[in-house]
Parts: sequence; C-alpha cells; structure tokens
Amino acid sequence: MARPERRYRPPMPQVIAARYELVELLGRGGMGAVWRARDRTLDREVAIKEVSLPQGLDGAQVERVYARTFREARSAARLDHPGIVTVHDVVEEDGRPWIVMRLVPAPALDRVVRAEGPLPPARVAAIGADLLDALRAAHEAGVVHRDVKPGNVLLTRDRAVLTDFGIATVAGDETLTQAGAIVGSPAYLAPEQARRQKASPSSDLWSLGATLYAAVEGHPPYVRPDVWGVMAAVLSDEPDPQRLSGPLRPVLDGLLRKDPAQRMHPDEAGRLLREIAQGPARHVPAWAPPHGDLAPGPANLTAPPAPATTTHGDGDAAGDGRRPAAPARWAVIVPAAVFAAVLVAGVVAVVIFVNGGGDGAGDPPSGRPSAGASGSGPRSGPARGSGSRGSVPAGYRLYNGPAWVAAVPEGWKAEPESRDVTFRDPDGAATRGISVQRVADVTGNEAKWLDDAAAQFKNDKDYPDYKQVRYQENVPFLGGQAAEMEFTFTKNGKPGRVWTRLFSFNGGLYDIVMIAQQGNWEASRPYFTTFLDTFRAP
Repeated sequence: MARPERRYRPPMPQVIAARYELVELLGRGGMGAVWRARDRTLDREVAIKEVSLPQGLDGAQVERVYARTFREARSAARLDHPGIVTVHDVVEEDGRPWIVMRLVPAPALDRVVRAEGPLPPARVAAIGADLLDALRAAHEAGVVHRDVKPGNVLLTRDRAVLTDFGIATVAGDETLTQAGAIVGSPAYLAPEQARRQKASPSSDLWSLGATLYAAVEGHPPYVRPDVWGVMAAVLSDEPDPQRLSGPLRPVLDGLLRKDPAQRMHPDEAGRLLREIAQGPARHVPAWAPPHGDLAPGPANLTAPPAPATTTHGDGDAAGDGRRPAAPARWAVIVPAAVFAAVLVAGVVAVVIFVNGGGDGAGDPPSGRPSAGASGSGPRSGPARGSGSRGSVPAGYRLYNGPAWVAAVPEGWKAEPESRDVTFRDPDGAATRGISVQRVADVTGNEAKWLDDAAAQFKNDKDYPDYKQVRYQENVPFLGGQAAEMEFTFTKNGKPGRVWTRLFSFNGGLYDIVMIAQQGNWEASRPYFTTFLDTFRAP
C-alpha cells in the first residue's frame, strides 16, 4: 500500500503581510513554492505562491525580476474566467513578492495520470477544451502563460482549471528577462521558447498540445534520457509515435507543429476537442497545415541566426518549404541548466567571502579558537564513513528540511532560500559554509553537467586564480553515481577552496557545495564528509 504523502508544515505559524498565515506546503516548482494559508482578515483559506529566484543573480537582476513578478501578478489578477485560478492579491514580505490566489482543492493532471495511467481520449478532449477556453481568455487580455504543463492543470469535479500565471508575460510590455534561467518546463516548452525567442499565444498552443499528448499517452511528446536530449528533440525531431490518442491525433498533430504560423488555429482545435468530448469516438480527418495563403511574416520564425560555428546548411527562412536548420545544442540550451553548479558556488562565495569576514589567513583571533580546532566544536569531525547513516555525531545537530535531512555542525546558521539552504559557520575567523541546491528537475548525466560547469569556471571573472585540484566521476552516493570536484580560487583577495558534489536525488539533480578559506581547508573537510554521510531523505 502506498504511503500517504507527508505535507511540510512550518514549525511555527508564519504570517505574511500581517494577514496570511502559512499552514502547509502544497508543492514546489521552478519559480517557487505554493502554500495553503489562512486569510486572517476574511477568515478564508487561500493559496500563496512564494516566489524564489535562481541563485547567482546580482542586486539589479533581483530587483528586475521582482518588479516583473509584481507586474505580472497584477496582470493575472485582471483575468476573470472559471478556468483560471483567480489571483486575489500580491504582497511584499522580507522584500520579496508573494502571490495570493484562490485555493483550488483539486489534484493536478500530472498526479492523476501517474495514479490512473493514460486517460481516455474523450476525457482528455474535455480537459483540452476547458484549457483552450481559459487560454483564449488570457490571450484576449494580452497575457501569455508560458508554462502550460500537466502540473499547472487542476482537475476539479466540474472542469479543468489552469493555474500559475506567475511567470506569464504581458504582450507588448517591456521584457524583464530572468538572467540565465529556463522559464518553463523543457518537455512542454515550445520550440521558439527553447531558442529564447519571445513567447506568444501560439507558444501556449504548442504547450497545450504537449500537455494533452502526455495525458492521453501517459508521457510527454519527447521521451529522452536527459534534458539535453529533450531540448534537442523539441527543436529537430517529430513527436514520439502516438499509440493511444485515437481521435485526438489530428488535434495533437496540429498543435505540435514546430513553426508557430503552421499550428492549428484555436477555433479549429476547440471545435474538434468539443466534438470528441461530447460524442463517441469517431474518425476525425487528418489535419493539414495552411499553405500558400499565409500572410508574409518575419524571416526565420523558429531559429535565430546561428553563429558560423553552428551553421548546418542553408534555407532557414520561413515560407521556403524547408525545415530551419537546428543550431548546435549549445546554441539553444538556456544557460541555467549548464551553469547551475557555477551559480550555486558563486552565491556561497558571496555569502561567505563577502559577508563572512575573516582575514584569509585561517588563524583564529587571539583568545578565540576556530570551530574545528581544539577547544571549540567537534575537534575534527568524524572521518568519512564513520557512524551509520542517520546517526548524528557529537557536536552536530540534525537539520530537517522538507526534502532532505543531514547533520550540521552545532551553531552553524541556516539561511534558507526556498528549497535551497546555505549553512554558514558564524565564526568570522573560520569563513566557511555548506550549501545545498536543487539545480534541475531531471536526473542523470551528473558527470556531463559538472564537466560543463568546470569548463566555465576557467573563464569566469568571479573566480580569479582558478585551479582545478580534483575531478572525479562515478562516486557512489545514495544508490547512484555522483560527480564531484575540488578547485581553488581567490575572492576579494582571500584564497578559497571549493568541494562540490552533483547527484540525482528525489527526482532531480542536487548540488552540495562546501567553500572555505584555504587556510581552514583541512579543518573544514570533516564537516563536509559528515554532512554527505548523513544526507538522506526525511
């Protein structure tokens, strides 16, 4: 029998904007967490989205993303449609935006498919008709969702409801890009979005087609072993063969056209979806894209000009009858996936080497022993492998998070950033810390990811005097094979050293990083080995 899902509840009530009391964590996504909360003023339950940002953004980038979030939440609040989760309010707490929405007590489509398997075509058609109506209402109001996927579709008893307009963009508004981040889910990302072109209502139609495909087939249109394969397939391959779609096949074929101008019109898609949903399965004629009567549009609708090193043939202008040449993979992968390990280490460096103090020499101030030295804290920490997993050595405490637990040195301060946490030694002379970050919602290829990140360190101005000390693949960890490396660098004149381990865990890729001044390195290593040895699921 399946174990009931445990909900994470804050240890003490947290109140946002002196009004909304957080009750329990409902779920997490790429742009933050969603909480069930109680509106103390109106005495009603609401959902609150806690907006979290990718690590590594500077102050100006953070301000731009927050400004964009406030603006988009206000735009989403204009939408009044039964198929769209209502946005009640957007408030600021601790300098960050929180989006208050109607609480819809209904399962998401992805969970329904996992529990029930592929859904019947007629049921999927009804879901699609509801979502299409919601999207058309949003598009008429000038709002593009940008992240239509099964996880953002809630199935109530009466209809399908679309949620999470938190990363939507307002048509015609100034674009505030989230530097170096994937906005959207790769498996449901329209090809033009994968090439970092501006999302449009047609992009939402492609994502709707991918969502309906997943509902009726039981998996996304492109099943590949890793995110690189998915992104490459979205750009150049036809969707995987359909086995169960039946009468839905023409609709899916029409919505999943790579050229936005060639996709099925929403009027036609809506008519077919309603017919399939209302009657017994019947034959729907194969749909063909429009020809000849297309209004001339801008050249190269689906691919930006590729650098000379990534050119693959000619004829990439729209309307010439030839498929645009796909740029090399590195020209189209959004940098967040590639640089995630770089960003997390960079944030830790800023936290510790800028805010942590210390003189870089590694010697404790007079009369005050450094943690890890004799006289304070654990003398050296246990060696790797000592103690059984789950036990807490003397001088440590067990940190219990919603996704994982681990032993942390007593006195180290936790600085949570949504699902990411940095632990910092408060001893200014020690200048060290450990950070945990979920860097991607895919698993596998740890060595590839870390190797790509390592290549970027060499030319990163934030890591002067960079020197790789060790790189290792196939490190046994949590039943899988992790990748890890160590390197040295200089920050603000202080020599530092990093040990980072990248691994698959809980359906995603995680990165655990320790950073310390070089003078404290040997005394700091046992803290990290203990943290790794005790890291596990709750």
